[in-house]
Amino acid sequence: MNADLVLVPGLNNTRAVFDRLLPHLPAGIRALPLDNPPLESVDAVAQTLLADLPQRFWLAGFSFGGYVALAMLAAAPQRVQGMAMICTAPGADSPAAAERRRASLEQVAQGRYFEMIESQAALAFHPDSLADSAMMAERATMVRAYGPERFVAHVRATIARPDRTALLDGKRPTIVIGGSHDKAFPPAALAYGTAIPGCRQVTIEGAGHLVPMEQPVELARCLVQWIEQKDKPAT
Repeated sequence: MNADLVLVPGLNNTRAVFDRLLPHLPAGIRALPLDNPPLESVDAVAQTLLADLPQRFWLAGFSFGGYVALAMLAAAPQRVQGMAMICTAPGADSPAAAERRRASLEQVAQGRYFEMIESQAALAFHPDSLADSAMMAERATMVRAYGPERFVAHVRATIARPDRTALLDGKRPTIVIGGSHDKAFPPAALAYGTAIPGCRQVTIEGAGHLVPMEQPVELARCLVQWIEQKDKPAT
C-alpha cells in the first residue's frame, strides 16, 4: 500500500492536532498534515493548499478542515482519491449557528480569545481526556500557535461556506468518522453518511470532538482500512 494522505486540521488547530496520529500510520502511507492559512474563504484556503500538494492524494478533513477538504474536492475532483470526513459535515451553517459564530467574534474583539477557548475544553473533549494533563498542555500550545487572527478568518470562512453535500456522491471511497461523545458533531449529526453510496460510518468510542488527539490509534486504523478499499475487489 502506497498512498499520500492529506490531513486538514480544524478550528483552533494547527497541524499539531495530528501529532498523536502520525506514529500509528504504516510506512506505506505518507502523511501530509497541513496548516490552514488565515483566509476568510474556505475556497481561498483550499486553493492555497492545493498549490503545494501531490497530483493525487487521499484527503481527510477534521472539523473546519472538512469544509476546506470539500472546497478542495470542488476545485480539483480529479486529484482526490478518497474522502474522509472526521467530526464534520458538508452542510452550510443554519442562521442560529452563524449567529453563535458571530458572537464568538465579538468575544475575540474584546480580547477574550484565549479565555473563550479555554472555557470550551469541556465541550471539546471526552471527560476522561480532561484529566490528561499532557493532552491539555498540547492543546494550549496549539491554540497559542493558532491565535486569534486565524480564528477570526476561519470563523468568517465557516459562516460563508456553501452546502456541499452533493459532492459526497460515492464516486471515490468515503468514510465518515465521529466521536461517541462529540458535542459539536454527535453521531446523529453524521447520519448524512447513510446517503453516500458505499460510505463507511464509524463512531469512535471514548472520544469527544478532538478525535485525532483523543483516540489516535483507532483513528489510524479507520483511515488505513479506508485507504485499503482501493485494493479490494468489487463485490
